[in-house]
Amino acid sequence: MTTQKVTYGMDAGAQQTFVRFFRNLPEKASSTIRFFNRVDYYTCHGSDATYVAKEFFKTTSVCKMIGAEGNKIEGVLLNKGQFEAFLKELLLVKKYRAEVYVQTGVGKNKTWNLQYKGSPGNLSQFEDILFGTDDNNPTATISGTTMAVVMGMDGKSKVVGLSCIDSISCVIRVAQFMDDEMFSNLEACVVTNATNECILIEGDKSQDFLNIQGVLQRNNISITLKKKKDFSKDSLIQDLNSLLKFKDGEKESAHIFPETQLEHAMTATAGLIKYLDLTSDEGNINQYKIEDLKQTNYMKLDSSVVRALNIDPSPEYKLGNNRGAPTSIFELLDKCRTPQGHRLLTLWIKQPLQDLSLITERLDIVEFFVNNSEIRSNVNGDYLKRIPDLEQLVKKILRKKAKLRDIYKVYECINNLPNLVECLSSSGAPAALKSMITESLKESMNDMEKYQEMVEKTIDFDSIETGEYLIKPDFTEELLELHKTMNSLKTKMENEFSKAAQDLSLDENKSIKLESMAQFGYYLRVTMKSEKMVRHNKTYKVFDASKNGVKFRTEKMEKYNEDYLEAKRKYEAAQRTIVTEVIDIAIGYCSHLKNIAKVAAILDVLTAFAVVAANGTKNYVRPKILEKNSGVINFKQARHPCIESQQDVNYIANDIEFKQNESEFHIITGPNMGGKSTHLKTAGIVVLLAHIGCYVPCDEATMPLIDSMFARVGADDSQFKGISTFMAEMIEMAYIMRTATSNSLILIDELGRGTSTYDGRGLAWAIAEHLAKHVRAFSFFATHFHEITMLAEDIPTVKNYHVTAMVNGKDVIFLYAVKPGISDQSFGINVARMVNLSEDIIDYATKKLKQLEEAEHLYEGYFEGPYTPEEKRRMVVEADKLIEKMIDKCSKLDQSLPEEELINKINEYKEEVLSQDNPYINTALLKVKN
Repeated sequence: MTTQKVTYGMDAGAQQTFVRFFRNLPEKASSTIRFFNRVDYYTCHGSDATYVAKEFFKTTSVCKMIGAEGNKIEGVLLNKGQFEAFLKELLLVKKYRAEVYVQTGVGKNKTWNLQYKGSPGNLSQFEDILFGTDDNNPTATISGTTMAVVMGMDGKSKVVGLSCIDSISCVIRVAQFMDDEMFSNLEACVVTNATNECILIEGDKSQDFLNIQGVLQRNNISITLKKKKDFSKDSLIQDLNSLLKFKDGEKESAHIFPETQLEHAMTATAGLIKYLDLTSDEGNINQYKIEDLKQTNYMKLDSSVVRALNIDPSPEYKLGNNRGAPTSIFELLDKCRTPQGHRLLTLWIKQPLQDLSLITERLDIVEFFVNNSEIRSNVNGDYLKRIPDLEQLVKKILRKKAKLRDIYKVYECINNLPNLVECLSSSGAPAALKSMITESLKESMNDMEKYQEMVEKTIDFDSIETGEYLIKPDFTEELLELHKTMNSLKTKMENEFSKAAQDLSLDENKSIKLESMAQFGYYLRVTMKSEKMVRHNKTYKVFDASKNGVKFRTEKMEKYNEDYLEAKRKYEAAQRTIVTEVIDIAIGYCSHLKNIAKVAAILDVLTAFAVVAANGTKNYVRPKILEKNSGVINFKQARHPCIESQQDVNYIANDIEFKQNESEFHIITGPNMGGKSTHLKTAGIVVLLAHIGCYVPCDEATMPLIDSMFARVGADDSQFKGISTFMAEMIEMAYIMRTATSNSLILIDELGRGTSTYDGRGLAWAIAEHLAKHVRAFSFFATHFHEITMLAEDIPTVKNYHVTAMVNGKDVIFLYAVKPGISDQSFGINVARMVNLSEDIIDYATKKLKQLEEAEHLYEGYFEGPYTPEEKRRMVVEADKLIEKMIDKCSKLDQSLPEEELINKINEYKEEVLSQDNPYINTALLKVKN
């Protein structure tokens, strides 16, 4: 008799049935992964199985084949822990979608049905798995919005309608604006709102639609296409009436909000409400607010700046796996202690303020915490830790899914607020701290007084000590009777505990303990050292062993525990009605809890800024921020905060100084690895930190309000799907030249390296000259095209700087100091030698370099005497001007003259040029030979 092989709980027949079902499933995108819930574990199949095996298990050996010969598919198994871990990575890091199928029915009627699905912007069906109840769960801190974008026309002008929904803070933000062909305003909105997913109307094949998709792809936004009918506004006002929270006495109609008059933005909102299915969740009813997304409130950023400055956290950090030195600005600043604080930081870091008063308020509070170490330590190290994820708790209460444990967590939080308020009520506290934090918390504490009384009257605090959350027994006779029974059984189990301790000669509550868990009830536990004492003793029944010890019971205790758990089940059933009433009452306090969550988040982020400033490896200072058009940027000894926090790094700080009409455009030359890119990024980071209200890594810092920041730092093909590196940088440069103002900061690094040397050099020169002459923003231009430094000869506001290095034998020593002037070397050959490139290759490269320099008539090779790089460049400029005049004279000669006479005239002009005291003249004349 042959035994049928069972795989994933299926015999051969069941496997064939499943394979047929699987092959008939609707087609899906490769970025959607399907899971099949098999009760104790999950499986994936087909191409999904291969993907999971490679990405999660890092080997395809875990895959198994199921089905009949000729009709088989791959399968892979994930236990519940593996499923949850991979689901988090899929949705939160990889920006994939997930579908979970569950088997329903019995016997022949069994069938698989899609029960749960989620996407990066629509996580509601997976909230319990992703966020759970642990306030320290790193994924609980993930923030972001879901966006919808609709294009339209206003007369002959192109209009973008946009809607953004933050389902955690319950805000709908809308905007309607005109945009350029590259949708730069849309990109700024995408960045500012930390968008995770965007829905678009499918079927559009226009260039505008493709450009919008390009914007979203550059920003790593998941794109979902929906049918046009899904954006119908037929029920929009009705839906908004259901979702929006109206003030007391306010007419409960969405028409009163001016935002509803934005036609295209409302079309986007209608599509988003349907996609997120907001109206079906009772926790959303009358909880949302709608507001105009005013982009002018924030400094304009784009995806290039986010990448260049490393603003976003790494995937490892998002999943809580990275605890080393910070690799991003978010990781540097994330000293927050509450989930709502982490989420607010995600938004603030991409919303640099444009209002000097608001920035000053934040800096005042940060300064207070920097100067008061004891208060800072108490707030960040103690009081904030006691505030749970109130935003998620509010959602649970509103959905009526909260337990008594959640009600008690809120109670505990409110109980701790008076200590926090007292700590903040220092005599030296700034007015901003009082108005933004302290007074608001005091008001909320008063609003929550009745809630606290309700909890104290209803919840049995004694039961909480044993990990149980029960209603007080004196509410009904049934509860009182069951409570007596439970206490009696508990006493009997305590007696068994004492007997066991005596029998085993172990100290009570030291070597042997009586413990309880919701899953097991009461049990005894000894350490692994005492394991043998109970393992071979028939008096005791061991039911669990781990590194924490051995769990066991006596026979009598097992019976008492079963009776206790039964009585507890009856108690919970009897108290259910009262618990429902408690939750109904708690719903009335949710608006106050939301306010506490909001204030706590602000306090958390500002305290985190102070912790970063106070605990930095070197000095952080309060930046002095001036009004726009003040025209001065002055950073003394500026540092890159992430690099200096790395181990064994002795960071070389540098000054950065711009002054309108004097020094606006900095050209930086020098060797690779010499610190050019770091210098640029340091300036960008200092500006960003100052605008979000944080201290900055400098000795001194003065700057005006910057309206926008742009970066062209190492374009990445992968960020522009189907677009080359060179095309990407040209797109970015076109955007910068079109959008930047004299109040902008521009960071450009190695422009023109993605095409031929001649094309790249020409384009880089032309772009640099345009920016310096016409845009006149605060600009950095790092380049290896040394000829561009000659712009300083013609444009007074262009200044040359170089990163320093010195050659020591065959090695290059990078000094990382930025000095005025020009670098006359790139040290490329030396760097190649440092990494032990073959000496034959080095020698050949040196010879080839000399040939190329001679072929291109590079002026560096044609000077004799101890000339400085600046003198060389001045001579080149003068020589080129003389040559230009000579060519102009030659072009005006009468071509009808005899050839001999023409040659004589040309030689005469040539002698005039050669008579000048300029050692570069001979080299320059080679350009016009023949």
